[in-house]
Amino acid sequence: MSLSATAQAALAAAISTRGPNKGKLLRNAPKSNTHACAAWQGAILSVNPYKASIFALIMMDDIQRAIFGEVQAHFDAMPKAERIKFDADRATLEACGVW
Repeated sequence: MSLSATAQAALAAAISTRGPNKGKLLRNAPKSNTHACAAWQGAILSVNPYKASIFALIMMDDIQRAIFGEVQAHFDAMPKAERIKFDADRATLEACGVW
């Protein structure tokens, strides 16, 4: 499933670009008034739902909701093995056999 240009830019802003977690979702959500936050919430709901913020979901505007839905559908379409690699905490819990 391909993402729109807006969703791609938002998701790129929600992914770490440096350090040991490069290529993974940011540990914490970006600022709530950004498209990156909507993309992060959509991705994290598929990857590690315990980190999702209900308040951020409630306060989204229409554009953020569209980005959220698009990114969530994109991550839901991924195989589980690929999806869990985007969150360091989820990957660690899976490796320990706790999840």
